[in-house]
Amino acid sequence: MSMLDDDLDVFIAVCETHSFSKAAQKLSLTQSAVTKKIKKLEDRLGADLFDRSKRPIALTQEAEVLMHQALLARESLEKTVGEIREGAFLLPVFCVGTIESLAKSFLPSFITAVRQEASRVFAITGTSQFLINAVQNREIDFAFVSNVFSEMKGLTRRKIFEEQSILMMPVDFARAHPESWTWQEIQLCGLPYLQYIQKGGEGRLNDTYISLLHMDIPSRIEVDSSSTMMSLVARGAGWTIARALGILQNPEIAQKIALYPLPPPELSSPLYLVARSDEPPHLVSRVADLSKQIFEREITPKLRKIAPWLLEGIKVN
Repeated sequence: MSMLDDDLDVFIAVCETHSFSKAAQKLSLTQSAVTKKIKKLEDRLGADLFDRSKRPIALTQEAEVLMHQALLARESLEKTVGEIREGAFLLPVFCVGTIESLAKSFLPSFITAVRQEASRVFAITGTSQFLINAVQNREIDFAFVSNVFSEMKGLTRRKIFEEQSILMMPVDFARAHPESWTWQEIQLCGLPYLQYIQKGGEGRLNDTYISLLHMDIPSRIEVDSSSTMMSLVARGAGWTIARALGILQNPEIAQKIALYPLPPPELSSPLYLVARSDEPPHLVSRVADLSKQIFEREITPKLRKIAPWLLEGIKVN
């Protein structure tokens, strides 16, 4: 016997509501259409499926058996569809967010890689805190952030990439300086410290690092944009601790910024993929693997070219 999807839906709806009229309302059909579909099914089976003499109508033994099998079939079909979507990366809309330092170097490659497997791609940039809030509010599905936010519940996290933070100085200011700085020299250099706002992952990381050094660094300037940060350094407005990724984001001003290893101790800047805990694990793994491939194939070689001494500090996890 052949049973079309809408016939199966009509049969299950009548079983669940014990009413032809309620089933019709539930499926946005006329009652006569529901009645005809059930009668057609009964004729094919050669058995009555409902006792119409009772109110509400009752299922016959044949209907009970058919209902059980129909629900199993529907559940199996829905599970199969879900597995196909997870395995094949089929998403109606793919929503992702990244910190600003990835907007040019990573995000275009990532979008290009997923666009053939989603009907629509939605991408935003922002601070780590902004992106985490967007994930929790279901505005985006995945976020690439610079802080693990371990205190927040209901999230799953994968470390994607790690690099050593570096010291950035205005190139004209640092031209006469040797290839390394001490913290005492930095503290007395006369330029203000350009700081990322504390709400961002980079700002929180740098704040913790500076506090552990027990350094008094006055004249701070706080910004929430890596582009603004790089521009300020290039203009001679101050120095900062940042990712080398920021240079890839702003190649037009790279020649005006001098890059140095941080004085000891080193500071690692990780990048995490964060999603809600209810996201399919296979999908999270696929996004993580795809991201790592992009970092390994495209981004890491560029970073090593910018600062060869970063070689040991770059890790694709």
